[in-house]
Amino acid sequence: MGKKQGRKAGNPKNKSASPPAKERSSSPATDQSLTENDFDEMREEGFSPSNFSELKEELRTQRKETKNLEKKVEELMARVINAEKVINEMQEMKTMTREIRDKCTSFSNRLDQLEERVSAIEDQMNEMKREEKPKEK
Repeated sequence: MGKKQGRKAGNPKNKSASPPAKERSSSPATDQSLTENDFDEMREEGFSPSNFSELKEELRTQRKETKNLEKKVEELMARVINAEKVINEMQEMKTMTREIRDKCTSFSNRLDQLEERVSAIEDQMNEMKREEKPKEK
């Protein structure tokens, strides 16, 4: 016997309680026995047919809560996206404000230079007037 054949023959995982899907019949008796087996497993875990309707209702409630939470998550995501847009717009405004400030500073510096030139020209004109007064006499 080869290695693969030995594994198949001795592998307990290949033995199953129910036949493969193709071999199962869909008769009501088989379906009933499957649900009884399921209930047996559920009873072992502490469930009983009497509390099945309670569990079903609890699942419905949890489903509704999950849907509500999904809606809230979507609303929050939309708000986050809007907040990101606002942040981007504010960053653009901040950049524009800096550019305007820099241009205003440049303009102010130019005005200061212009005032100095005007003052220098006024001083030259006053000097020229002083020089002209003695010539007139």
